[in-house]
Amino acid sequence: MAITTCSLGCSNTGGTQISCGVTDVFLNQEIQLRFTSPVDPNSVTNNSFQITEVTTGKTPAGAFSISPLDPNILIYRPQLTFDSAGLPIFGLELDKTYFLKVPGTALDPLGPYIKSTTGASNSSRLQCTLIASRGVFDARPGRPRATMTIDRVSGYDVNGDPETFELNVTAAEATDVYRASPVRIVFDDVMNPATLANPVTGQSETITAFIDADGDTSNPADRVPLQGTFTLTVDQNALRTTVIFQPSGGFPSAGSTVGEERRVVIVLSAQIADLGGNTVINPGATNFTPERIQFDPLVVQEPFADPGREDPVRSGNPWGNGILSNGPGGGSGRLGDLIVLPGRVVELNTDSEDFSSITDPQMFNPDSVLDAPANLEITDGIFEFARLRIDAGGVLRFRGSNPARIYVRGECVIQGLIDVAGTSGVLHTSDLLTGGTGGTPGPNGGLGGDGGDRPDGSAFLAVGGQANPGVGPSNVNDPATYVFVNGASGGGIAFPSTIDPGKTFTAGGGGGLAWPQPTTANPALHFPANVNDVTGLQPEVYQECRNTVASAPGGGGAHSLSGGLGDGVYAGIPVGPIFLAPDSEGGDADDLLIDDSVRSLDPDLGYLRGGAGGGGGGAHLQRTQTNGQQLVNCAIPPPATTLRVADYSSHSGAGGGAGGGALQIAAGRRLIHNGVIEASGGDGGSGTFPPNPSTPNDLAQAGGGGAGGGVLLQSQEVQIQAVPRRIDISGGGGGEGTGSPFPVDPSTGGRGSPGFLRIEANEPAEVANEQSKVEPLEADLQAIYGSGVTMEDIFTTAVWSPSNEAPSGMSGAQSCWIRPTGNFFRLDFEADGAEPGWDMRVRIAGQAEPQSFRGENDLFPGQTLEALWGNDIGGAPIVVRFQGARATGTLIDACSVIETGALSPLKSGSLTGWVEHPSELSDFHGEESLTPNIFRFLVIWDESQPEFAGIEGLEDLTVTIQPD
Repeated sequence: MAITTCSLGCSNTGGTQISCGVTDVFLNQEIQLRFTSPVDPNSVTNNSFQITEVTTGKTPAGAFSISPLDPNILIYRPQLTFDSAGLPIFGLELDKTYFLKVPGTALDPLGPYIKSTTGASNSSRLQCTLIASRGVFDARPGRPRATMTIDRVSGYDVNGDPETFELNVTAAEATDVYRASPVRIVFDDVMNPATLANPVTGQSETITAFIDADGDTSNPADRVPLQGTFTLTVDQNALRTTVIFQPSGGFPSAGSTVGEERRVVIVLSAQIADLGGNTVINPGATNFTPERIQFDPLVVQEPFADPGREDPVRSGNPWGNGILSNGPGGGSGRLGDLIVLPGRVVELNTDSEDFSSITDPQMFNPDSVLDAPANLEITDGIFEFARLRIDAGGVLRFRGSNPARIYVRGECVIQGLIDVAGTSGVLHTSDLLTGGTGGTPGPNGGLGGDGGDRPDGSAFLAVGGQANPGVGPSNVNDPATYVFVNGASGGGIAFPSTIDPGKTFTAGGGGGLAWPQPTTANPALHFPANVNDVTGLQPEVYQECRNTVASAPGGGGAHSLSGGLGDGVYAGIPVGPIFLAPDSEGGDADDLLIDDSVRSLDPDLGYLRGGAGGGGGGAHLQRTQTNGQQLVNCAIPPPATTLRVADYSSHSGAGGGAGGGALQIAAGRRLIHNGVIEASGGDGGSGTFPPNPSTPNDLAQAGGGGAGGGVLLQSQEVQIQAVPRRIDISGGGGGEGTGSPFPVDPSTGGRGSPGFLRIEANEPAEVANEQSKVEPLEADLQAIYGSGVTMEDIFTTAVWSPSNEAPSGMSGAQSCWIRPTGNFFRLDFEADGAEPGWDMRVRIAGQAEPQSFRGENDLFPGQTLEALWGNDIGGAPIVVRFQGARATGTLIDACSVIETGALSPLKSGSLTGWVEHPSELSDFHGEESLTPNIFRFLVIWDESQPEFAGIEGLEDLTVTIQPD
């Protein structure tokens, strides 16, 4: 037995040695050897037919076969595989060199050898060096053609089920296509798999399947994607590639409307190509009509036996053991979901919020708002969400005069930041005409007081004064003008509560008095009215007869404790009597009459309040100089002159920090807090002290710090990550202002008080276990207020016992998306007829049997419970709503479906609003391609309604559907 010829142009150079005439080969090069005798395939191995890459010595993957046309011919093919993207991987690698050797007995005494079927060994050696330099070989030149076939039903049995079939029928324009038929697409060439389908994922970007909803295939706008799986088979022997598409759940029915039968459309992309890069010759759309299926009405029942259909992140009510009961609170969830994505900031106003600033429906979708008003405006600061999720890096901020009250029907998860903090007064330059603006408060917090305006200097321009006409005081005989130059007091806290009609506002940090100005102790002090009016100044003889007494800094705002004093520092050397501006009082917590009720932060009692603001620093005339005799007596002018102002220097003051806001979060199921709640007061504004040498007259007085706000967290389960400063209710620090330059000792605004924190859960937390997560710590409190102050003065816990008043008395449960199984395209929900289109049973105290909600009942003959109680949110004890959508993809988790965006399995635009009756969903959008094939329901309880008494729970919610 010997080699006679080969496909590489073999030549016999010495009778026993065979060489190759072709050494440059393709990546998929097929090698054929013809022998003198039939080949025994069992003798062909990687040792008897050796091909190795010369650098690594590795044997490329390949396969051996005997030609079906000639048993004397052995065929070797490099193996064709695919990577995870479906790209082909050939046995040979581009530009690699391979050594090919087939041992022969004449020159290779050790073997092994390829043998004949009679046992004779190959005697001639084949030995070549090959270079894979020619790319991919197109085994069948020319453009490939696709043939598409399906199976159709040719007959049905007496029950209407398919009985006889025609198999492998041409797909184009076929009718009665079997609901479970695969779509077979056969290409008459070895195709490039990457242009067909990914064999790992079973998906294709070049072969797409659709349902044409109305059967008019000339209009592709109403096509609905048809999901399924693609499998791929490459037959290198027959030079054929087969793709099989199996639709998920089969093809839907052609529908009940004669003349508008739905069609299946399969589209082949023009980019489909063979291994040689030749594109398919017949791309485009092929359509066929599936069989028409008659469906019986379908009753979808939820028995509440287990939580299999419960949406756990949007539900707070007990669901299971055959009953749906009312929950402990959490509100109606009427605003739907709020999800703050990483890197995004959402700011909501508690006075007037219409959500128009949130344009990303993945964060807030107006379509999911329950019974949405035309302007969707919230004016009371109460936000009722179905779920709330703040991702790491996301910020949810509240501003406005009302407390921020967040109700979450289901689950609240905070990974990012909730910001209700007061902002700080800014670094202030004292030559500005107006005082520094006080900080902006958190919701319901007190404003930071503005700093005093710079006094009027228009009368002193001739002596180097700073022009500031019209601000005041220009008439020192009118004390009313001092209002412009005094620091403003910080905004106060509503007392006795936010809901008392006669409330006042108290506990704000005092504003710093401008200086000099008349006081009871020294009524002669005043701002000069002109260059000759110096009697109200206090020049210092050792400092160039300059005025060295500054104004008062602002006091700190109060809340759980009192705010700190604004402490002014004298900048001169005491010689004789010096009259300093009196320290500004901090807000007084005693004015709030704090007791256990106040510490409850109960919004219904009006005790959910923000902290008070810090006062602004006063304006002053530090460094204003007289022409008195320095080092002698500043009241004695030089000879032959009049005592007067020689250099007029005036300064505006810095603003105070604002109070932290009031925040309530009440979550029906659980509250998981791994982020940060920032409810601190803002720092008081500062001046630059000591001043820069280039600006020695930059001498702003400091503002006081704002107080921390009030934070109320309520849920059945409250979990706070064991990390410091998860909740910050600390007061802001007082700013630093002008003071003594030797040694450097600035004046300081009063510090702000801490706020309040209260946590309520089914199992009350222990303050000792939770306090490390709170700012400030007990040690910080005692360092400021003494050992008599403890953490319980600012942090309390209790059992969560929501009131029956709305929204606290409202709760709810929502189902996951429900997708009935069957070969139907749409769900037509039954309207009310002889029987209700949907119903449920209500357990009522004193009744032996549960009562129909929408049908006949034993309590009110001739009137349904729904009609008696109504179905308005906020006006009925039980409210039920329904929502639909069209799913075009697989619902991996029906309780966690992305509803909008590129990753959503829902057809864009198909999500309906929430409706009172499921029959409203059937043609909600008036477009066949958007009709629903999934739905969900929602039940809201309202304990504030008088009819709620006696209602114990719900059973067996049913929805009747006619599938199509």
